[in-house]
Amino acid sequence: MKKPNFQAWLQQKVSDEPEVILAGKLEYLRLYLTDAMREIRNKAGLTQAQLAQKLGVKQAAVSKLESALKEHELESVLHYLHALGANLLIAVKQGDDLYQASDNEGVLLVDVPDVVVQKALAANMSVREYVRVAVEKFSSEDNGLKTALVKLLESNDSVAVKVRARLGSRTIQEVAVELEKCLSLSEEEDRIFAVKNVLADSMAVAEINRGTSDEFDEIELLDLAEELLEKLAAIWK
Repeated sequence: MKKPNFQAWLQQKVSDEPEVILAGKLEYLRLYLTDAMREIRNKAGLTQAQLAQKLGVKQAAVSKLESALKEHELESVLHYLHALGANLLIAVKQGDDLYQASDNEGVLLVDVPDVVVQKALAANMSVREYVRVAVEKFSSEDNGLKTALVKLLESNDSVAVKVRARLGSRTIQEVAVELEKCLSLSEEEDRIFAVKNVLADSMAVAEINRGTSDEFDEIELLDLAEELLEKLAAIWK
């Protein structure tokens, strides 16, 4: 289905009055909605007459629903889609806030992997609720990890002292953010080299500030990276 180019359509208008813009939005919505409805019906292999029979209405009623020239009641559109086994999802955006509504509690505006659906069923929760709880838990754990990283780097632990000696002009919070990204890597070797690179970047800043350009000891950096990862593993299980 080719999506109508609303912006191009609006640019053809000679007026920028609110009433004209609103009329354009209404026409765009009708075009896009009815185009989708016809495509869904065609994919179901039904004619307007056959769908009308399922809905218990006349063919003219279905034809009216599929016309972009007519106004549409939400309830009528829902009946139409329900008869075709389709769901209606609505998103409302205001500034940075996005609100969504659906005629099916388990339907979201994004595709959800089957494994997530199965976990939601096992937890006796709707997909929407399961995803919401999972996001909240992830956010909580994410903040906890940042706090643990900062706390470790600020401590008198011997490894933390070595790391702070290599910070240069970078703050502990900045390094903690970089280390957090390193910990998200799945392979241990990748994590070690990523942490080593964070430490090397910090040392580079320190050396530049001192006006020197000595090469760093790669082995020493790798050893420190491994020590740091061991500390992090101990505090974040």
